[in-house]
Amino acid sequence: MPVSREVERPFAAELGRWKSGVHTAIRPYRIKDLRAIDSEDSLRPHAAVPALDRWAGARNGRRFRWGPLFDLQGGVGMDSVQVVTHRFGGGAWLEGDVGDRLTLHASGQLWNERYPRYMDSLARATQMSAGEGYAHQEGNAFTHGDWNAYASWDPGKYFNFTLGRGKHFIGEGHRSLFLSDEASAYPYLRITTSVWRAKYVNLFTMMNDIRGAQGDPSRFQRKYASMHYLSVNASRRINLALFEAIVWSQGDSLYPRGFDVNYLNPIIFYRPVEFAHGSPDNALLGFSASVKAGHHTLFYAQVMLDEFLLREVRAGDGWYANKQALQAGVVARNAFKVDGLTLRGEWNMVRPFMYTHSDTRQNYAHFGQPLAHPYGSNFQEALGHIEWSRARMLYALRGSLAWLGSDSTESWGNNIFRPESDRPNLPNYGYRNYNYRIGEAIEYTLFQGELRAGWLIDPASATRIEASWISRSRTREAGPPDWQHAFRIGISCWFRERHAEQEPRYVLN
Repeated sequence: MPVSREVERPFAAELGRWKSGVHTAIRPYRIKDLRAIDSEDSLRPHAAVPALDRWAGARNGRRFRWGPLFDLQGGVGMDSVQVVTHRFGGGAWLEGDVGDRLTLHASGQLWNERYPRYMDSLARATQMSAGEGYAHQEGNAFTHGDWNAYASWDPGKYFNFTLGRGKHFIGEGHRSLFLSDEASAYPYLRITTSVWRAKYVNLFTMMNDIRGAQGDPSRFQRKYASMHYLSVNASRRINLALFEAIVWSQGDSLYPRGFDVNYLNPIIFYRPVEFAHGSPDNALLGFSASVKAGHHTLFYAQVMLDEFLLREVRAGDGWYANKQALQAGVVARNAFKVDGLTLRGEWNMVRPFMYTHSDTRQNYAHFGQPLAHPYGSNFQEALGHIEWSRARMLYALRGSLAWLGSDSTESWGNNIFRPESDRPNLPNYGYRNYNYRIGEAIEYTLFQGELRAGWLIDPASATRIEASWISRSRTREAGPPDWQHAFRIGISCWFRERHAEQEPRYVLN
């Protein structure tokens, strides 16, 4: 399945029910995961156009399936100056089964888009359309494209090998502090092992640092990441998991490196490998847990560590190298026994300098965007969602409030593309090592709320006739809030998850 909450929506409550053994933190889901649901095909609503159901083969078991992908939206961005916005895009997805064990998939879309002001600032600062490819500027609009493809093979009952280009998401939350789908697609090899109550994922990826390339792919700096995620259902209601990742660059002419075969070992912890051959690579370690309450309510948490020294954490002096990220949340589906009602509350906290590295080519980012939370580091965020899906209609109200710290001329841990050596230098003392708190050096508050309503056309691609209103406020300690509003209406395709909550926190050189 695509990594899309909207495509997954008809199945989400049953996948997460308390008796389900599906490891819901590992996305994209496989169609095989849906077989754990009784009468799963009846959960997906029919397409408004019958031909879309026939092409997609959702109910007839076709070995070749396909469908269109299109966006046709207009709107207006309103602040000190009104801007007429648009999003025009088209593409298709194709999929076929070769025998019973091999599936091939390809999908692609191309867009021309004029953004509201805050998204326009993001595209100009990062050179990227959020999660949807390099933003080629054409006057006041941007053209960008994205494509995914994979070959998925089941050699037996316990293993799956998937080779392709796409995105992944690890976590139960709206956000993930491990690996999210915020950045653009990347080539990968994914090995999934399912035994007993455990699922083990190995993910080997090839990514890019686009700084200084001016959009020329031949000048992108190659980087690699190896990740593994072990998820165990300790009982029907409790899940425990371990995540580990390491990022390294391909090197340069003085030290050419390429892909390090030491990290191909599918079961070993990466940190011992790093120590064994004296590597300066960027290693991260995470833990997660979730508990199911009632029939469809889930409490979840993540802890992510980049660097960690227990005595410094206990001291509470704000040591710069105490790099941690925390998440806690709850999601209730079919809440209060109302079919289709989903409620979510979530808190995220990321300390300064998290996800960065002394060699910034090895930071936790791809194509100018963070691989975890879109705000990078040095922030706290609280968010809440109310969503109700009834027949073809969807009503959604989302809100988030974040407290962020922004860099001055020196680095206070906000920009994951700046090295730690850019932090303040104290006369006669050298680098400042302590008193780094969330919100320094320049603190501001960011609020964003969105109200959406839509009528479903095609469930296979989550295409809707939809209207949306966004209100956004950026407030510093001194001065009035900077309010922005954006309205859009039209045909909206959610085959790929789209993230409206963005904030330009750095400018890529």
